[in-house]
Amino acid sequence: MDKVDFFTMPGEDGQDHDFMYLDTIEIDGQKYWICEEAFFEDGSEEIVLGETVAFKVIEEKGEDVILDSIDDDAEFEKVAKAWDEIEEEFDIDEEAEYDFEETEEEDNDE
Repeated sequence: MDKVDFFTMPGEDGQDHDFMYLDTIEIDGQKYWICEEAFFEDGSEEIVLGETVAFKVIEEKGEDVILDSIDDDAEFEKVAKAWDEIEEEFDIDEEAEYDFEETEEEDNDE
């Protein structure tokens, strides 16, 4: 993996959640981002990777992307199966140290 991208999204719980982008997959014309949850280890700058998460790409405007959760079980199963088939291509070093650089985000009123 040449470049590692991290991003932050607000969760339904009102807290910000960090993710590491892995790949984009497309199924039936719909794009999905496959990501790993990223957590800062208590009291340090070290990042720990968690569960794999898939987001539906709703809209892309240049570098701006609108993501949504996948609520439909059948759709989620399709994405999970597609990811399982290509996941072996990714060599994620869970012991590596990653730098998380926060970028300024624009407020998008929907």
